Amino acid sequence: MRVAANYMSLTAGNDCLFRALNPASPASTSVPATAPLGQAVPWWFWLHVLSLEAPLVAVLWQMSLARQHGLALMPSLYQGLALAVWTVYLVDRTMDTSKAAFDVRHAFYQRFRSEITVMVLPLCVAGLVWLAFWRVPEDVMWQAVSIAVVTLFYFLIFIVRIAPPLVPKPHAAGLIFALGCTSSIRFFGMPETVAEPLLECVVIAFLFITNLTGIAAKNEEMTQAGTRRWRVLHPALLGCHVIILAALLVLIHLERCPAGLAATITTALCGLALLAVLHRYRAALSPAAYRVLADLAVIVPLPLLWLVG
Repeated sequence: MRVAANYMSLTAGNDCLFRALNPASPASTSVPATAPLGQAVPWWFWLHVLSLEAPLVAVLWQMSLARQHGLALMPSLYQGLALAVWTVYLVDRTMDTSKAAFDVRHAFYQRFRSEITVMVLPLCVAGLVWLAFWRVPEDVMWQAVSIAVVTLFYFLIFIVRIAPPLVPKPHAAGLIFALGCTSSIRFFGMPETVAEPLLECVVIAFLFITNLTGIAAKNEEMTQAGTRRWRVLHPALLGCHVIILAALLVLIHLERCPAGLAATITTALCGLALLAVLHRYRAALSPAAYRVLADLAVIVPLPLLWLVG
């Protein structure tokens, strides 16, 4: 009975959130379409409404990796990463509002599209330029520029659709996200070979890709289109990623793989295990609740990065 009550509460909260953020939707008898945002949006979903969940995840991963590698990164690197990720998400969700159909997360951006485009985004870009030229080391800045170029191609292919994608959108987004989280670590870590930082980035990308495909699978379940693409691929990818990371741990034990990767791999495996549990019980969750828990799954295991190391 408690599980059923929680499910009904989450579902009702998600429905109220959509009506409050999208005035064009039919009014509810319990929560009017014109209800103030603060009264209609569940407190636990505000990070997603404002697109602050991705910068938080990125900064926490960068901070944990820096501690695991024994690095003391300057504050401007955390500020730059958070602002860059937030800017990308603002652009992505604002551009998505031009589609005929969008979910509750994008309703906020449809309502405040002009303010975000005219005021917020220019301020974000100005802040990034200031950090890049006056606060961030030059070599790190050029790494960021290279990632920005890749991100631009991401927008042109998946949002503007000027060319057919070579890889699925969750894979591209997960890899770009991992590159951003590890860029400063690659520069200041001074590894002996390029293999270890690249493998570390791939390991983290596996976790982020699984997170995004799980969200895509949950979204498919809530639509009427009948497509099962991600509902089929997500558990298969989850299993493949677990097998690959477990094999890497065996290679580390056999001294065939850099031992410094053990902490990152263990952390990613714990995150994948949490995503597997979440996938198992996804039917009892609304899309909003699933998104929040999926993001928690990739940051809850972070203390293992320095405990295992």
